[in-house]
Amino acid sequence: MRKSSWVLLVLVAFVAVGLLAAACGGGEEATTVSAPVTTAGPDTTAPASTDTTVPAETTTSVANTAPFKLGLAISLTGDSAAPCGQIKEGMETEVKYLNANGGIKGRQIELVLVDDQSKMDTALAAVQSLIDQKVDAIIGPFPAWTNLSARQMAEQAGVLLICWGPWSVSDQDTEKSQGISWKYTFQIATGPDGGADAYLKEMLADGRKKVLGVGDQMPMSQDTLTYLKELLPQNGVEFTLMPDSWGLGETDVTPIANKIAAKAKEVGPDAILLASNPVHVNQMTKTLRSLGVTVPIYNQASGAHPVVMLAPAGNDPKNVAGDFTFGPAIVDPSKIPDAYASKQELVAFTARWKVDFPDEPFASLFLGFPYDAIHILKAAVESATADTPDAWGASLEKVDWWGAQGHYVFSPTDHVGNHGGFLQWQYTETEGFKFVRELN
Repeated sequence: MRKSSWVLLVLVAFVAVGLLAAACGGGEEATTVSAPVTTAGPDTTAPASTDTTVPAETTTSVANTAPFKLGLAISLTGDSAAPCGQIKEGMETEVKYLNANGGIKGRQIELVLVDDQSKMDTALAAVQSLIDQKVDAIIGPFPAWTNLSARQMAEQAGVLLICWGPWSVSDQDTEKSQGISWKYTFQIATGPDGGADAYLKEMLADGRKKVLGVGDQMPMSQDTLTYLKELLPQNGVEFTLMPDSWGLGETDVTPIANKIAAKAKEVGPDAILLASNPVHVNQMTKTLRSLGVTVPIYNQASGAHPVVMLAPAGNDPKNVAGDFTFGPAIVDPSKIPDAYASKQELVAFTARWKVDFPDEPFASLFLGFPYDAIHILKAAVESATADTPDAWGASLEKVDWWGAQGHYVFSPTDHVGNHGGFLQWQYTETEGFKFVRELN
């Protein structure tokens, strides 16, 4: 994805985490991409952090040397195509890198790419097409609202599937009410529990005592703010949650900004929590400042995205400079503390990616998605007792690993594995994201 792609992010409908899907269209025909066995980038040694605390167990079966067919279902087209650009790039970089270093358990990875088109029916058709092609494992689809149905499809087929999410309270309620359990599928993005905890840690560290919260209509945004209704007061922080929200397709943020500014004048907060998709952050902040709002604004993880500060997309970094967001280490691993467990591997990964895609301005939180997914998959397969989806799923439940989004610890009852992984970042005019502190 080139710089011009970020401009498209403003023109298409916005980031696909939490949208309500409209069903239409048909499945996309799968395209098989075999990654070349070449060594590209500054680092060609396998990263230490891909090892897990799960010891590999021996087996007497004959080694499988056939290609490892890895299905990748992402939004090549549709509302979520822009953020998926770096997911595709990151996956291509790591497939090439891993193949140059032995693949997965000695098997070269063959990437089978399908388009979920950012819609429910085409996402499920994409997953079914990968199942029909008898891939070894599936990563995706991308839109969070498709994950529950896609996981159920993979469970029925007995195929290992890793999707990102994040999970929603609504989906978890459905799982509980229907008695749904998971054996082969995992959803690895930190959910609203981790987001709310990150907000809490920021407020306590920065000494905030009276906070105003508002968010867009994404489930992640609303679920995070709902958690904070109890979490902040329990920790001595007064919290006012606005009932107002705005849609992801909103082209004029002035009406909601007027409401926020009026509420801020009424409440007198010392900080505003803006749980927004990245596209609205810059213009929302600019409008709030023009209306006299001067207190610091704190954005959620989706705000850890280049478009917030990217001038070619029409966003002046001066509008947000000095405000904050939380996000994973992949935002800029060169700036995080040396003690961070996966720092060196993340620095090496982003360097490999920049060699492959030199025109990219800088990384986004989405770049960490493919890195974590493929390395978690590799860890599970290589520590499994057998070369089967049953064994891989059981092995993944024991994975303990540090990656781009933090520390994953899976279990038979936790197929998310990561409930934190956020760091505090500050927007700047000239330096991109400035590291502030680790949060969770």
